[in-house]
Amino acid sequence: MRKLMVVALVAVPLLWSCSPGPGGKGEGKTLAVVNGEKITEASLAREAQNLPPYLRPILDTPDGKLQLLKGMITRDLLMREAVRRGIDRRPDVQEKLAQARRQVLLESLLRDVTEKAAVNDELLRKRYNDNVAAYQVGERVHVKHILFKDKAKADAFAAKVKAGEPFEALMKTANAEGGTSADLGFIEKGSFVKEFEAAAFAAAPGSVVGPVKTTYGFHIIRVEEKRAAGTRSFDEVKGQLAGELREKVQRDAFEQLVERLEKEGKVQRFVKSEAPVLPASGAGH
Repeated sequence: MRKLMVVALVAVPLLWSCSPGPGGKGEGKTLAVVNGEKITEASLAREAQNLPPYLRPILDTPDGKLQLLKGMITRDLLMREAVRRGIDRRPDVQEKLAQARRQVLLESLLRDVTEKAAVNDELLRKRYNDNVAAYQVGERVHVKHILFKDKAKADAFAAKVKAGEPFEALMKTANAEGGTSADLGFIEKGSFVKEFEAAAFAAAPGSVVGPVKTTYGFHIIRVEEKRAAGTRSFDEVKGQLAGELREKVQRDAFEQLVERLEKEGKVQRFVKSEAPVLPASGAGH
C-alpha cells in the first residue's frame, strides 16, 4: 500500500511544490519535519485532495493517513535530491517546468473566465421567447416502468403491485432480481415503442398496467401524470436552455477577452498568410 501511495505522490510532482505548504495559524498539529520544512495536519489534508479518487478512501483510516504522510516525506526527500543534483537547472527540465507553468496558468485563467460568464434568467428568457415555436410538443405522459425478460417474473411483480406494494420499492427490488427499472419522465406520442406507448397513453394517472410485451421484454408501467399537447413552459425547459447557452456564453467571453488583449497588447505579425509556409521535408540537404 505504501508503494502505491508513494507512486501516486511522485507521479505528478509538477502539480505539487517540494514543500508541503505554508505553516502558521490554522495549519493544525505538526506531523513531521523534513529538513526544516513542516508537514502539518492541514498540509496533509490538502495533499489528500490531490490524490486520485480511487486512493482517497484509504485516508478514512489512521493507517491510510500514516501511509500518505510517509509518501509525502518520501516525495519531498526525492524532490530535494533532484534539486541537489541540479536536475532542475537542466535546459530540458526547465523547458518542461515552463510548459507546465503555462498550462496551469492558462487552465486557471480559462476557468476564471468561464465561471464569471454566467447564464442569467434574462438571457434564458430571451432565448425562450425567440424560439418558442421550437418548444411545441404533442400529448405527453410521465411514466415509470419495471422490465423483465421473463414473463413469469413480470407477472409476479404485477401481482405485488395489485396487492398494494409501493411501485418505487418494487423498482428497487426488480433491479436486484435480474430486471431493470427507470423513471422515463415524460414521453411524447410517436417517440416510443408502440405497444408500450399505447398502454401508457390509455391508462389513467396513478394507475399501473401490464405486463405489456414489447421487443425488450415485459413491462409493468405506472402512469404518473398526463399533459395535453401544447408549448413547454419556460420553467420546464430552463435547464435545457442553460445547457445550450452555457457553452456559447463561455466561448463568447473567452473570445472577447482575446480580442481585447490583442487590441491592448503590442503584437507584431510577420506572416501574412493564414498558415506559415514550412520548408519541404529534406530541404537544404
